[in-house]
Amino acid sequence: MLENYLADIKASLTASSIVRDIEVLEEFITSVSGYLECRLLMIDNSVLYIAEYFSISEDVIKRDKYSYHHQKNNVLLIRWDNAPHHRELPTFPFHVHMKDSVFESKEMTVEDVLKELAEMIT
Repeated sequence: MLENYLADIKASLTASSIVRDIEVLEEFITSVSGYLECRLLMIDNSVLYIAEYFSISEDVIKRDKYSYHHQKNNVLLIRWDNAPHHRELPTFPFHVHMKDSVFESKEMTVEDVLKELAEMIT
């Protein structure tokens, strides 16, 4: 099941029209958990770093920790993550960093991020 989840993420990245190149930086799967870290070169020469820790319990896959960090020329454009800070936000732990501010966010997936970035890039 975790293998399929990982394959689905990679398929989404490969199929995306805004991703020019994919570099897998780290990847592992055990019987109960996994991790994927990638560096994606986007069609506008920006870079998207993806990191996801995920696990399975009772046949349900949970994304324990994620970060989707989009930058250009080494400057943060936007980063969605679920790090357990910013408890003041009603969507805690889900939030988004833009420039020097933090805002509430829904829980994001790779597909959500690619969709959002497609609207920004194209």
